[in-house]
Amino acid sequence: MTRTLIVWGAGRIGRGFVADLFDVPAFHTVFVDIDRALVEELNARGRYTIVHATRDGLSRRVVQNGFRAVHTDDAQALNALFEEDQLLLDVAVHEPKLPEVADMLLPLLRHRMAVCPNAVMDVMMNVNMPRPDERFLSLTRERFTDAESAWFTAHVGVTGIFAMCISPIAPEWLLKEDSLALFNNGYPEQGIDKNRLKGEAPALPRLRLTEDVAREETRKLYTLNMAHALISYLGLPMGLKTSREAAVNETLRPILTGTLEEASFGLCRELGFSEDEMAEWRRTILGLLENPYIEDSLQRLGADSRRKLGAYDRLVGPARLCAKHGKPPVQLAKAIAGGYSYENDDPGTHAVRGFVRAHGFEAALAEFSDLHPGDGIYEYVRV
Repeated sequence: MTRTLIVWGAGRIGRGFVADLFDVPAFHTVFVDIDRALVEELNARGRYTIVHATRDGLSRRVVQNGFRAVHTDDAQALNALFEEDQLLLDVAVHEPKLPEVADMLLPLLRHRMAVCPNAVMDVMMNVNMPRPDERFLSLTRERFTDAESAWFTAHVGVTGIFAMCISPIAPEWLLKEDSLALFNNGYPEQGIDKNRLKGEAPALPRLRLTEDVAREETRKLYTLNMAHALISYLGLPMGLKTSREAAVNETLRPILTGTLEEASFGLCRELGFSEDEMAEWRRTILGLLENPYIEDSLQRLGADSRRKLGAYDRLVGPARLCAKHGKPPVQLAKAIAGGYSYENDDPGTHAVRGFVRAHGFEAALAEFSDLHPGDGIYEYVRV
């Protein structure tokens, strides 16, 4: 039986990573997106190119296994999709969009409950944040009645994901060949939590079923995503422009390795990773950053500093673990401080910079990062 995968968000991760994993005859992929021009082009073309850029070179493949695209306003088509048995939904959007997505999914889930109340479905949260599954569940509880929440709990599985796909904007030479083309680091797998699924677990070569995906999500957020924020906030003032340029810079490299070691210290003690595991993991992270084909923009990697400086996000989160277990997060503190000077045009960064100008750095640490004197981090950030 062919199952339907709905990918909500046809951007670089949804199209370039998730759909790539599921581009097999056993699944039919449907992209749902708010960009009408993109939806129309996907349907008209019926194919697009993905270039995998690993340290060993470039390889390309064409996704063309009968996918289609639906606009978020097409209620009739979406209702029909949400009547399907064993439905799989992947939410591949940025964190700030989650409440908006929850609002759009609410009538579709209610329709499913009314039309096929005994059918099960599963949701994979491809959102770059701590515990995206719990955030999504919280958003549904806020919107559902008690009876609807009970149905949702019984019939809808929600899992976070583990993946390390880095997907910058495709280079101009590739977009000239294919305006729909995508470019990523070719990370070979995605992990999901098998214990959170309600339906049959997908059996795919590159989809790994794990017992505790939250543990792996946290490690990735506190290492790879942490490193991206660090090289942005500290590399831009040095005149650096790309991820690889920053990763190999002789001044920034010791700070990068130092932050990864501090993050590893906390992760080992909090989540039970072994020292050997984390040493190998750090080599993996550095290898990803040194990829000569992935020249991601440092300006892009730092965007939305309000979120990235959050109390349990990629910088402050590992610093808390480090301090909690008795090690001063000296290097991580440098990145946190750097984030408060970062400039960009996005609303989150504007909010941080405006608050700093109006109220000062110390007040901003409390407002955005929940950092205060005596917590084991504050003093290092202020130096």
